[in-house]
Parts: sequence; structure tokens; C-alpha cells
Amino acid sequence: MKKKILVIAAALFVFASVEAFSFGLGVRGNWGYDGIGGGSLLFSPNRDFHFGLSYYIGDVLHLGLTADWWFYEWELAGPLSLYIGAGLYGWVWLGDDVNTGLGVRVPVGLDLNPTDWLEIFLEIAPQIGVGLLPSVGISGNWISASIGIRFWIAE
Repeated sequence: MKKKILVIAAALFVFASVEAFSFGLGVRGNWGYDGIGGGSLLFSPNRDFHFGLSYYIGDVLHLGLTADWWFYEWELAGPLSLYIGAGLYGWVWLGDDVNTGLGVRVPVGLDLNPTDWLEIFLEIAPQIGVGLLPSVGISGNWISASIGIRFWIAE
């Protein structure tokens, strides 16, 4: 009997947590300073923290990871706002040689939320990185731009 009560209580807790929890899933198109284009799959556990898994197609396969915190948002007009944040990024280039690195970025963008469940954004992100392989040194993409869409679930 006690096990049944514990299972029911645990199930109610999980369902109540899911109902109160919202997250976002999306995609974005990316462009770097060198004109290489690619895309990202996006995950946002809430409206302040945003993660992206990116790829670029060029002479080599370029995989990237971003983690951003949008720490300030100004409402401009109705559903349109301007945001600024801070973030980290990492990359791996897979070609004849392997190139890896880490860096910091400052995402700044316009954010349009026409409904509670839909977000469209345009972003630029100045960034600087440190290459780790094949040698240590200042490296990376100096500025990136992206346009994306995110769908908010269970808000």
C-alpha cells in the first residue's frame, strides 16, 4: 500500500513539474565573417538560457556548440524586443587536420514573439576564441550572424 501511495505521489509530482516547466526547441541559420554558412539545432530550458549545436559546411566539417545567457531584454514595441547576453562557444573542425578551440561571445539581437509559443530572432554575436589544437593561440570567428525560429513547449 505504501509503495502505491509513493508511486502515485511521484507520478503527480512529475506531471505537475512538466506542466510548470517550459522549454524551447528551434533552428537557426548561421553566417560567419568568412561567409561560410551553416545551421544550428537549438534547445532552451527557459527564456534566459539558450544552447545551440551548430554545423558549417565548407572545405572542412565545422561543428560548434554555443551556450548563451540573455541577461537583459528591452521591449521595443509590442512583441518586438532587443536583447543582449553573454556566452561561451566551442568548435571542432574535421578535415585533413583537426582544429579545436573555446571562446566567449556577446549575442545581441532582435526578438519577435507574436504568440506565447513562437519566437523569431535575428542575432549578431561578436566573439573571440582561443584555438587549442593544432596549436594554442587567438583564433576563431570574430563575428557571427544568425536568423532563427524557436517553438516554446508547455508554457
